[in-house]
Amino acid sequence: MSNNSSSLCLTDRQMMLAINDVERLLIGKIVPFLLLFGVSGNILNLTVLLAPKVRTRSNKLLAALALADIVFLIFMLPHSLAHYHVFAFSHWFRYLYLTNKVHLTAIVNWASAAAIWFVLVICVERLIGIKYPLSSRKNKTFLSARFLIPFVVIVTGILTSFHHFSYFCATKYFCDGTQLHAMCIRTDSPRWFRNQTNPNSELVKAIARWGPHVNAILVVLLPVLLVILSNIMLICTLRNRQQFLIPTQSSVKWENGMSGTQMRTEHKVTMTVTAIVTCFTLTQAPSAFVAIIAAYYQFEDEVLVVVSSVFTTMVVLGKTLNFVLFCLSSTTFRQRLLRRGKGRLSTRSQSQLTASSGLMDYSSSEHRKWSRLTSGSSTAPSETLPLRRLARGATVI
Repeated sequence: MSNNSSSLCLTDRQMMLAINDVERLLIGKIVPFLLLFGVSGNILNLTVLLAPKVRTRSNKLLAALALADIVFLIFMLPHSLAHYHVFAFSHWFRYLYLTNKVHLTAIVNWASAAAIWFVLVICVERLIGIKYPLSSRKNKTFLSARFLIPFVVIVTGILTSFHHFSYFCATKYFCDGTQLHAMCIRTDSPRWFRNQTNPNSELVKAIARWGPHVNAILVVLLPVLLVILSNIMLICTLRNRQQFLIPTQSSVKWENGMSGTQMRTEHKVTMTVTAIVTCFTLTQAPSAFVAIIAAYYQFEDEVLVVVSSVFTTMVVLGKTLNFVLFCLSSTTFRQRLLRRGKGRLSTRSQSQLTASSGLMDYSSSEHRKWSRLTSGSSTAPSETLPLRRLARGATVI
């Protein structure tokens, strides 16, 4: 028998992909509903933020954040499905999941890192826009979404790429090829499977060893601290600007060249951004700091699983709440969403009305042909031909 298979049969508990009760409850039971709501809500966010008439720089950045959250939530789904018996004991699911788990985790971390930096960019963009509007206009090319979005995606992709090869997972068949399981080991580990020498190059080992430390500083610690600082400054700026937002002074030009109406618009946008950034800070900062601690301190496996499950659920919840925050903090967003919903309903009704109108016109035309034919001839073929045409037309429509 080959080294990749064994006649030993594993128990159901050994075959399960998650054996911790807290993890099964949070990731397996609660997270799937959050994923469904989060993906649906962020898709609705995109339909409003990417509408042709409202494609401002802030909206494009918020749309990029929504797209990053959608990617994160979609690639979290296999991890949740792995907690269900029907998937955990399915051979095709186990094969796809176990052989690609490292890459799924890498994409999740990439999307999470991109979202963190998008939040930071959005917060800084709002801070500059409301405090220094003239400077924001002068640096329009550098601060444009066309430059910022690809930059964030590429840089975070490079910084998180080590996840793709930081672990090596070996699969093995048990119970005469009827049970598939896998075991993962770090690529820089001094030990290897079957007491063999680690076959990876020194470069791969170095990347796997130092990648988590670079990730902890540049992808987690630095942006989270900057987000917290920027959000505090944004909240203070909003409080200071409250005295300028007087309705009777909408036509007055202030020192920065903005009218009262423009300032109120900027204020509303900034309030929405502040709500999103605050929610992000509360739900994702704890997970970020745990990730940093885990990079330098070894937790017990049971404790790490419980802590990771709790904070992962918080992260998913934060990404799910973006749609709720948009609806609660922005009257304009609610109005645009309702208008788009009504517009689609009216378009569908108009299409149905047009289709039924076409059927009526077609029937009237055939009726006229029928009248002409019956008035001019009484042969059977001439009488039945229009009826067959009408029947075919009605069936097609």
